[in-house]
Amino acid sequence: MLNKCSSVIKLTKEEVYPYLTDLWGLDMSKIKIIGITGTNGKTTVSYLVQQILNECNIKNRLIGTINSNLTTPEMFDLLENIKDMQAKNETHLIMEVSSIGITEKRIHGLTFAVKCLTNITQDHLDYHKTFKHYVESKFKFLNLPGPTVFPKDYKRIPINFPTQLKGKFNLFNIQAAYAIALALNISKPTIEKALEHAIPPKGRFQYIKTSNPFNIIVDYAHTPDGLTNILKEARRLTDKNLIVVFGAGGDRDKLKRPLMGKAADDLADIIVLTSDNPRSEVPEEIMKDIQAGISRSDMLTITDREEAIRKALQIAKRGDTIVIAGKGHENYQILHDKTIHFDDVEIVMKYSK
Repeated sequence: MLNKCSSVIKLTKEEVYPYLTDLWGLDMSKIKIIGITGTNGKTTVSYLVQQILNECNIKNRLIGTINSNLTTPEMFDLLENIKDMQAKNETHLIMEVSSIGITEKRIHGLTFAVKCLTNITQDHLDYHKTFKHYVESKFKFLNLPGPTVFPKDYKRIPINFPTQLKGKFNLFNIQAAYAIALALNISKPTIEKALEHAIPPKGRFQYIKTSNPFNIIVDYAHTPDGLTNILKEARRLTDKNLIVVFGAGGDRDKLKRPLMGKAADDLADIIVLTSDNPRSEVPEEIMKDIQAGISRSDMLTITDREEAIRKALQIAKRGDTIVIAGKGHENYQILHDKTIHFDDVEIVMKYSK
């Protein structure tokens, strides 16, 4: 509902875009929107694209998981950002496009200069109910007019230069960003110069530097595929034991919980189950769901996430690697009756002094 000339205007989702672009006098032809969708990798690809644009001195804005309450904001908020962009002469908007945002028509009316699919694996079945509906929602966006970059396209791009991002999954992220930049007519030398020095966003396979004689990695992985990818890469970098600390979000897709448990069971030497953002659910019940996919009996179950991280640091030995998964960049934890400040990196540093 919007107020115009003291009148209350009721708009459908489809009507918000034309109404606000007219009301605010937005010239959408001056904004190139890059939309990135997929189960995993959206945030990293977005940040890489932004660093390429920065290398070109192209004024831009990024909207996504790390800096927005919703991965894909409502149309009012998006257009408010674009209004501010035009006032600041910013020409490119990089945005993460979620399956829920697509389904709820938050991008209805937008024209995309480039669209990209990173990958599709199981997630958000609490919302979509079936994997088929989840995939279909992605393709409602990908089938919009304009160029689209698919994995089969970008995985053909050779990366013959050094980068600061580790792991095969990050190779795919680099290739996706490269392909998007090519679609924006940016030269290969410029792309490669930017990607050679590009850094990942906070909480994405983030190495935490401490005085401990073992590796500590914080990552946002909260799906079976995401957890599998980071554990495989961490295993490659580990001399001895691989320790994983993780849980699963409450009021979210329950079917993925045992699959995440199996990923940890298959790839980690030591498992420390704990809370993520339990929301309205009982943390111990979420942990039981995860345990359904774990065959071993010697895992540690510690509901308090801080205590779980402390325990992992306590048992780790020289040459081990600890992966703390699920929350990544988040600096909060959503409990049943409140939201508290909580940052995995801060907890690591607290017990590493």
